Amino acid sequence: TKTPKKQEALKPLKNTVELPSAVFGIEINNQAMFDTVMMERASRRQGTHSVKSRAEVSGTGKKPWKQKGTGRARQGSLRSPQFVGGGRAFGPRVERNYNLKVNKKVRRLAFLSALSLLAKEGSILVDDSIKLKEPKTKELIKQINGLNLEGRKRIIIVSSDENIYKSANNIPNIAAIKLNSLTVEALLWTDALILSRDDIKKLEGMVK
Repeated sequence: TKTPKKQEALKPLKNTVELPSAVFGIEINNQAMFDTVMMERASRRQGTHSVKSRAEVSGTGKKPWKQKGTGRARQGSLRSPQFVGGGRAFGPRVERNYNLKVNKKVRRLAFLSALSLLAKEGSILVDDSIKLKEPKTKELIKQINGLNLEGRKRIIIVSSDENIYKSANNIPNIAAIKLNSLTVEALLWTDALILSRDDIKKLEGMVK
């Protein structure tokens, strides 16, 4: 049998702008990133699931059979969990809260660690050329193809342009996200993060 070919390492993206070490060159903390991703995923769980207890299901309140003399186990109601159509015992309720607490400093460390990991892998591109006059998926694909991102399948474009949002919605594995909406999970997911020079300055301001 033939051994599978190893995936070729992606070539680092070339930048004309030097990435500030305070944002893109810190020591990577894997535990902080893990805790923050778990928190981000938990915060998206709405907790709206609910099942009916034995008090809420429809059914008779009559005793199924007499207490003694039948040879069967004593039962008080057909709405008990052991009967088909009975209530659920200890099921999920609306008031369940899935939120996890992660300190602000840890979340900040995780965010900078994810950015530093991308920078270490050469997966950050500083580019101001992506602009659209109107929502046009073909035009956005054309501009992305002109950035020499060969081999990088998952791409995040940091932008606040609504035209870019609408155009990126139709392209698999390409997302347009505002700078203040970037999550650690999204940064760990992407193969290429496209930022503008203004975004770099804003990130530096967040660190100071």
